[in-house]
Amino acid sequence: MSTLYPDFLEKYLTEKEITTLKERESLHTYQFNELTFVRLSQEYKDYPRGAVFYEKGIIPGYPRIMRILHLENGINRYFKDSFYVEEKVDGYNIRIAVINGTPLAFTRGGFICPFTTDRIPDLIDTNFFKEYPEYIICGEVVGPGSPYNTEAIPYVDEDVVFLVFDILDEEGIRLHIEDRYKIFERFNIQQIRRWGPFNVSGGTSDMDEIKKIILELDRDGREGIVIKPVSDGKSVKYVTLSSCLRDLEATAHLITELPAGFFTQRILRAVFFCHEFGIPLSSEYLISSAKALYLIPEQTLKKVADGESVKEFFDVRVRNKNTVDELIQHLNRSGVRTQLVSVEKSGDHYRAKFHRIYIKGTRELRHRLMGKGFFD
Repeated sequence: MSTLYPDFLEKYLTEKEITTLKERESLHTYQFNELTFVRLSQEYKDYPRGAVFYEKGIIPGYPRIMRILHLENGINRYFKDSFYVEEKVDGYNIRIAVINGTPLAFTRGGFICPFTTDRIPDLIDTNFFKEYPEYIICGEVVGPGSPYNTEAIPYVDEDVVFLVFDILDEEGIRLHIEDRYKIFERFNIQQIRRWGPFNVSGGTSDMDEIKKIILELDRDGREGIVIKPVSDGKSVKYVTLSSCLRDLEATAHLITELPAGFFTQRILRAVFFCHEFGIPLSSEYLISSAKALYLIPEQTLKKVADGESVKEFFDVRVRNKNTVDELIQHLNRSGVRTQLVSVEKSGDHYRAKFHRIYIKGTRELRHRLMGKGFFD
């Protein structure tokens, strides 16, 4: 066994598998509260990306959800029996599990998030874990005060909330969807909005209702839906037209940081949405898209030309002051430089302000301004 990895890893992976993952640079060891964890940074066999191994068990990675671009045809292709429609919200994915009696929040990539772990008592009723210590709560943290997202959420005003959408057991098996609904309702844990059940055999009435839901979500500035089977089967996701524009507006200043596919995918989703629903791409939408893709990068370029860096500003609340330093260290590990601006006591919490500096994007813009050539 390589000294790079703890011995407990051999409980879950063979020596050959460990060697393979080591060669792929897919295993990453880290410490938290004197505990050792190994996270999987790439999907491998039955382990989704973000699976976490530790001495006493595994925190399963949250499985990827397939996207569809044509709503009606996608539903007819992948669903034969009953299914529910759940709202898809725009935040960051978190799994909460209890380890050695302490609830910990794991990001999609398998890191322990200091911010979300600190805020767990504000987000859920932790009595859930007294009855179900083996279960893992999965959900999305959304709202202002997120340390990862700067996009405004129209339906959350003051602070982050945790909207749950799944329960996994220790083997990564999802709890039956209707059992999950009942358990979360019993503990008054806030769930993602849902509609249904629906059935493909229900005819046009069910499909018309689903399309009505997505159009209402679009008008309300919501992100979209996830369609989940009652029995075994695949879940699929589908987003609204308005969410495509909001994504462009929220990320255009990072145009040199994000892959080009990020932007082209949103354009393609918008075109498919309009095609299926018979919505003309209005001049208002086209102007807003053009402003996002041209004016926001132009403003960013001016700032870099004036000697500034590409930045994002954040304002978060935490329960414990030490969490602020842990959060900054956690964010810096992602390769984006994070600088703390201030920490102040605010009621029962501490309010921390910081900004993230995008070194790669800033450097690329400066090189172009200096006349440096490149191959594309």
